[in-house]
Amino acid sequence: MNKSALRRKYKKPAVLEAIFEAKFTFESFGIATPGQIYEKIKNNYPNKRDIRHVPIFLESSGNTEQMPFLVQAPLIQARKEDDSELLQVGPGIAVANRLKYTSWEDFIPGIRTILDAYICSAKPKSVTRIGTRYINCFLLPQGTIDIKDYFNLDVQIPPTLFGLQQFDLTFVNKLKNVSDQSGQDFDIRIRFFTDALKPDEVGNKLILDLDCYVNKDFKPDIEEITNLATQAHDTLEIVFENIITDKARDIMGVEECTAH
Repeated sequence: MNKSALRRKYKKPAVLEAIFEAKFTFESFGIATPGQIYEKIKNNYPNKRDIRHVPIFLESSGNTEQMPFLVQAPLIQARKEDDSELLQVGPGIAVANRLKYTSWEDFIPGIRTILDAYICSAKPKSVTRIGTRYINCFLLPQGTIDIKDYFNLDVQIPPTLFGLQQFDLTFVNKLKNVSDQSGQDFDIRIRFFTDALKPDEVGNKLILDLDCYVNKDFKPDIEEITNLATQAHDTLEIVFENIITDKARDIMGVEECTAH
């Protein structure tokens, strides 16, 4: 993969949503932990919603005590008033969602907020997974299009199977960290698929879902976690630029280019 010498900013970025996710061991996560976390974030993220899961209980050997919250999924969500960000927490999981994306630098404070609240309240012994994900949406012109004009991902269909209306492709790669010399391996999951148009839209809608993550067991440290998430972001930035073509860039409108 070519490492781009330039970092591009776009007038109309294709990003629908940016997501940060950290997974932890959750031996100290209790019934009161979600509430304790919310108390730490509620001033900036006041709109709270509880998420209900089918309860799963594990009966401890030798007594009747039962432990809930075995599903590693968010139990609460907290949004900013302007709906620009969403934080989510559950047993062994902390998530930050940037719903109105501007830049990675603007996203980091939300990531630090949920990490600080989770680590201080849940007191996990270790982190097990760090991931950064970008969901991008492209609305292409109406009519027949040649996908490879916009993306360096081609869909080859035999002539006898004409009239393709939808597709859903997933690629999984392992790549070396591109932002420093640490040699850290990242797993990259690329999903490329068609999506339904909204009533006011015309053309062809394609979703480019990029997920970069590392499975690594280490002590919870906000600086190290944030650093890994930033490395994942930098890797995805280069993956994204290698996938799209100038025609796709024209749709977004290149605002400026700066050297890495």
